[in-house]
Amino acid sequence: MQRLVKWRLVAVLTIFGMTTALADSMRCGSYLVNTGDSQSRVLQVCGEPQRAWQDGFIEETVRRNDGYYDSSALPQTQTYPFLLGGQETEVRRVKPVYEWEYNLGRGRFLKTLVFHGDILVRIIDGPRQ
Repeated sequence: MQRLVKWRLVAVLTIFGMTTALADSMRCGSYLVNTGDSQSRVLQVCGEPQRAWQDGFIEETVRRNDGYYDSSALPQTQTYPFLLGGQETEVRRVKPVYEWEYNLGRGRFLKTLVFHGDILVRIIDGPRQ
């Protein structure tokens, strides 16, 4: 009896793991959009969203010690001495957060796509339509 309960638990966790993995992609027709895709790719594959809005900003900070220097981010760039004699560079950028909503049809979940700047970072399942 205890073995049966363990196997059922493993089966439920496996199925749950598979459904959460699928939340990183969305099907539009015969194509998929995935986290990491650009806004232009999503527009090309899925068309215009039903609703789109800007939902604030995020600040991104990247530290590098490989000699990389981003001259385009000069006001936000600071250098720090690196222990081995090199320089560590810190780059800060503010990116807008956009949310796009897609209604994929009756009986399907409403999808909200979250972009940080131009990059798709999350796909959220909403209520079934």
